[in-house]
Amino acid sequence: MNLPKTMCMLPWVSIETSPIGTARPCCLAIDEITKSDGTKYDLNETNLTEIYKSEYMQQLRQQFRRGEKPATCNRCWDEEASGRTSKRQHSQIRLKHLVDKVDYANDLPDQLWFVDLKLGNICNLKCRICGSWSSSNWAIEEIAYLPGIDKKQHLAYKYLKQGMWPRKTQTFWDNMRELIPNIEYMEFTGGEPFMIEEHFELLRFAVKTGHAKHIDIHYNTNGTQWPGAEDVWKEFRLVEVAFSVDNIGSRFEYERYGAKWDEVNANIDRFHALRDSSKNFWTQLCLTVNIQNIYYLDELINWATTKNFNNVYFNMLHSPDHMSIANLTPHAKTMVIEKLDNANVPSQYKLELMRIKKYILNSKGSDGREFLEKMQRTDAYRKQNFKDTHLEIAKAMGYE
Repeated sequence: MNLPKTMCMLPWVSIETSPIGTARPCCLAIDEITKSDGTKYDLNETNLTEIYKSEYMQQLRQQFRRGEKPATCNRCWDEEASGRTSKRQHSQIRLKHLVDKVDYANDLPDQLWFVDLKLGNICNLKCRICGSWSSSNWAIEEIAYLPGIDKKQHLAYKYLKQGMWPRKTQTFWDNMRELIPNIEYMEFTGGEPFMIEEHFELLRFAVKTGHAKHIDIHYNTNGTQWPGAEDVWKEFRLVEVAFSVDNIGSRFEYERYGAKWDEVNANIDRFHALRDSSKNFWTQLCLTVNIQNIYYLDELINWATTKNFNNVYFNMLHSPDHMSIANLTPHAKTMVIEKLDNANVPSQYKLELMRIKKYILNSKGSDGREFLEKMQRTDAYRKQNFKDTHLEIAKAMGYE
């Protein structure tokens, strides 16, 4: 086929499960996949095969084939406009061995090769860029913000309950076992994937049935856990562990509340020792660019060079909206751009910093009011102060 330049392979080969049991075409899609009546699919009631073949997904495939830019994919279009490599483009690189095999002419393909599994919201941390949809600890805190209100009516309480779906929905795991022979790539993100024992049972099934050898695994972990899964992982084609580290030292501990900087560094070293003794193991730094760390990216990059990751990935935060660098205040915008222009980092990172600069210049900005309100509320509850660890960006965002 003569494919449009805006074609994305993911609607043909991929599905993402959310921490609360809904599904999307990929992790950056804005909208969840819905039934013909407009209600969201619920993995307590259906399975990935049905969602993958749904009318919604068929229509999305048709949109891409016509050369349209679906609105649910706006995050990719925005990143591409700033010169960054979007999820759409990155997937064609990561899954390059599959690109020519995709049956783009078919609205009902049988090519579900990539599953992005966010298996509930169980997590031991309360990261500032996260929330109750992805962290059970966050949900407990958010409920506590509103004393005197029936907690069962609180959205965070509903997320806390919905985030339990992988531990009570056997049909999902039965369906995953049916899909394993076709799977080429599995991502496990969060919550914290190393705290979800059920996924290790799925991996052991893949090993037992002889399918592990054609499957790559990717994890995003907060770095606080050592799962001791070496005997299982060695059977897979590739295992990549990406560490979600967005800042260093006391700023890291502020942003990833509950984590200890020294302990995470020690765990990274432990994983690197496993990598150096294995043939199928990689590590990655997955740094999420957001308002808290945008002024300090040079320090993070220079720390990363001392750790010798196989890859450093710059993940642009889009949600929650108040943390996005698209919503810097005018003063913060000016200050950050000057810092990016003068960043003292290894040359291979300078182009990425310039793309981030362009993204900021293309953004609308904000008055910072929502950012301040939410940061101050959490600071009050946790007895912290953003200015103590992030003085420069705090002042530029108007933090008092």
